[in-house]
Amino acid sequence: MSDASPDSSAWRSVSFRLSLMLFVISAVAWLGGLVFRALMANELFIAGTLNFDPAVLPAQESMLYQLISVSTLVVNIAYVVVFVSAVLVLRAIPLRFKDHGWLLMAAILFFMFVPVEVFTAYLDITFVLLWEGTKDMIASRGLDAFIEARSELRATISHRIGALSGLPVMAMFCYVTAVVVIIWQPMRRKNAHGVPVSSSVTATVEAGGVSGGDSTQKRDDGLEAESIETAKARTTE
Repeated sequence: MSDASPDSSAWRSVSFRLSLMLFVISAVAWLGGLVFRALMANELFIAGTLNFDPAVLPAQESMLYQLISVSTLVVNIAYVVVFVSAVLVLRAIPLRFKDHGWLLMAAILFFMFVPVEVFTAYLDITFVLLWEGTKDMIASRGLDAFIEARSELRATISHRIGALSGLPVMAMFCYVTAVVVIIWQPMRRKNAHGVPVSSSVTATVEAGGVSGGDSTQKRDDGLEAESIETAKARTTE
């Protein structure tokens, strides 16, 4: 990463802005998809448990599986885009980790759960493929085909929800924390005057400009005084 400078060309580069735009859009789709999928899956169970609600009719259950399947595809595709764009943004952003601790913290909160996301993506694909096969059977044989395959679908989605002893849920909280960290930006290194380093660059440049102007003025005043003294000496002679 390059040094921080508010008017650095890196902030205005097309590649950086494009990567940042992809990151923001895909992150919204990814996090939104996670929340939507969790809400849909919650409708399958009795509140506070992982026991399937017997009040959910087969037609309703099949519709919930369809919504979960679609949102799962959105979540996994968006995550891939988020991961790639995050790497590109971190490589191009003109901020240093040692000066901006919030950036390092957000990066750690995101990247440390990559193995978890890879494993759960495998379970997601397994469920999606199973549901797509079940949909084909429903199209040919009706809802009876769903009732026959329902136990396998339930076992697959229960395994996905309980995978890794709740680590995916912990990851979700860490992602939300990363968003909060990016917004509030704590742990920013400050200079001796208490100004964040990214802001002190401009202040230093401006102060340098004022100091330079004062030095020039003093030099001109000295030359003028020296000329007056020389003129007086010649008049006296």
